[in-house]
Amino acid sequence: MSIPDYHTCCRLLEAYRVPEHIVDHSRQVAAAGVWLGDELCRRGIEFDRLLLLSAGLLHDIAKIQSLENGTDHAELGARWLEREGFPEVAEIVRNHVHLRTDLNGPLMAREIIFYADKRVRHREIVSVRERMQDLRQRYGRNDFSLGWLEKLEALTLGVERKIFAPLDLSPGDLATGAGRIKIC
Repeated sequence: MSIPDYHTCCRLLEAYRVPEHIVDHSRQVAAAGVWLGDELCRRGIEFDRLLLLSAGLLHDIAKIQSLENGTDHAELGARWLEREGFPEVAEIVRNHVHLRTDLNGPLMAREIIFYADKRVRHREIVSVRERMQDLRQRYGRNDFSLGWLEKLEALTLGVERKIFAPLDLSPGDLATGAGRIKIC
């Protein structure tokens, strides 16, 4: 498995001209993902910490280009990362918006990063409900997008239940726990 280290992720974010506010958001997503992975590992559910870190840092690598040209930023970012030689990270990035999941199957790294992203509003860890309200305000332009956001909220809450089922923690513990993870 080829996973970029922190410094390689930073070089990629710079090379693809990711603005600082998106980098800040991505650092927080990475911190949330790493904390969740660490907590799951403490309960015997192993995740590669570097994979969660790099996928969190790189999940929005194509966000600005997609806003400019209307493409799917998750798919575009995944293609870029495949081209860079990081297919495992690319697969997580591809799934951070349109998650392919089996809520009854084993927990996957892509679900952790999907969920972490749905808990970070800009730079702040908030509840799923607060994050969805923010997304509705920014992207809920018509009945189709509002319907999609409603399904996204239901899926996110399902993933939340799946992640926290083996933990003796609540979703509210994420903000405090992730705050202890330092992503430079």
